[in-house]
Amino acid sequence: MGTGPDETPRAGRSPVPGCVGRGCLSVLVALLVLVVGGWIWLATQPGRDEAAARENLGASVERHRRQLVAAAADGTVTDAEITAAFPPAKPARGLVGITRQDGTTRVVAGLLGIGPSRTFIFVNATYATGCYAFDVTVPAGEAPRATPRELPAATCAAG
Repeated sequence: MGTGPDETPRAGRSPVPGCVGRGCLSVLVALLVLVVGGWIWLATQPGRDEAAARENLGASVERHRRQLVAAAADGTVTDAEITAAFPPAKPARGLVGITRQDGTTRVVAGLLGIGPSRTFIFVNATYATGCYAFDVTVPAGEAPRATPRELPAATCAAG
């Protein structure tokens, strides 16, 4: 009942001695795959956080557009309504300028998008800022419109 060269191994035992035969190699490979997968996931996390912050910035632009349309529902949009809609939000500047020309009110503002907060040792969040111009028009007999467009960041920085 041995395991000599001419005998078949007992049921449930591998003919190969050592780590390979006992399944240790499978466990080591599985651990290596988990470590490499975790490393890749952590290395790509900042990109996912940046994408979430950009998505939040887009939602902020849409929210401000709707606020301007609501403010212009009475036929005009006042400076006080605009100022209330665009408070500064560090690191974004908030309201940069208001100009009126030919029935169009142009509002230039720096807006902020915030990504998910991460807590490991320190709490940090990812921010995305953008400079936007909102052209608000109130055509006679129609609903007011606010059209946003992105401007170069220097426009809001120079203010």
